[in-house]
Amino acid sequence: MFAAALLVLAILGVAAANAEDAAAPAPVPAAAPLSWRNPVVPADFADPSATRVDGVYWAAATSTLRSPGLPLLRSADLLHWQYTGSIFRRPPSWTIGPLWAPELIVHDASVLVYYTGRRRGGRLCVGVASASAPVGPYTDHGPLVCQAAGSIDATQVRDAAGRPYLVWKEDGNAVGRPSRIWIKRLRRDGLGLIGPRRELLRNADRWEGAVVEAPEIVAHDGWLYLFYSGNSYGPPPSCRYALGVARSRGLFGPWQRNPANPILRSNRAWRCPGHASPVSDAAGRLLLLYHAYPAAGGPNAPRQALLDVVTWGPDGWPVVNGGQGPSSSTMLP
Repeated sequence: MFAAALLVLAILGVAAANAEDAAAPAPVPAAAPLSWRNPVVPADFADPSATRVDGVYWAAATSTLRSPGLPLLRSADLLHWQYTGSIFRRPPSWTIGPLWAPELIVHDASVLVYYTGRRRGGRLCVGVASASAPVGPYTDHGPLVCQAAGSIDATQVRDAAGRPYLVWKEDGNAVGRPSRIWIKRLRRDGLGLIGPRRELLRNADRWEGAVVEAPEIVAHDGWLYLFYSGNSYGPPPSCRYALGVARSRGLFGPWQRNPANPILRSNRAWRCPGHASPVSDAAGRLLLLYHAYPAAGGPNAPRQALLDVVTWGPDGWPVVNGGQGPSSSTMLP
């Protein structure tokens, strides 16, 4: 996917000094300057997930009136998005009502989507579907985990040996219990769970309130970083949603919270940012696609998708827009 192209130099009528001079590797181009204004998706696009497949970015989000089967967008640059349809033409038969928080995962030769649905009978569950390409069609494989308090916001992570794990939130805050982030090993195909589950994190810090959710784990400089969202998600003015991060040397912890949490919080332009999806661009920069409410949009404004770059402080912790909340505009060299 990231292999350098070979430039073949063929000059008619001129003899080459030797055969090797006929083909030389092209220099790797410098990263193009990148600039944008938020939002990058100025429409209802809550709980976004983004991934890159063969140089094309794909993003999915929670159900909307237009796309009850989970909207799907594509982009060449993370900035300009085109609606391509839905993950599901019809919601899976085991679900009732809306679908939430899809997570697009490139898994070996296929694409998986983990998503949240309400099982007939009442429980929130994490389900999974697969396709040969991001555009689909997707085959649903049903629910993976359905805890009594509800199971939501799933993602996938791999250990050092390449074995896949499911990471998700137990929705304990919905029933007056702690909300907890769990991890459990997946089968190699990513479509079933095996082995014991382990707790990674539960709500504890004041800013989190009763909620920790939307986990995403990325590796950087010998650490694993667990991005997660906390507190009530909306709508304004009552919401307190924000983004935090914890880190660990190993997948199962212990996880140390950033003393500067939350690293992304409301400002004058945007309210209650969170549910961030880390995605790397072709230049290797780490960016977050996340949702927030426009402060000027009123109580009925939908959550829109914003993009911000992650930088790394001298203490090794990630920083978003200098800790000033969502950016209005960004220019990267």
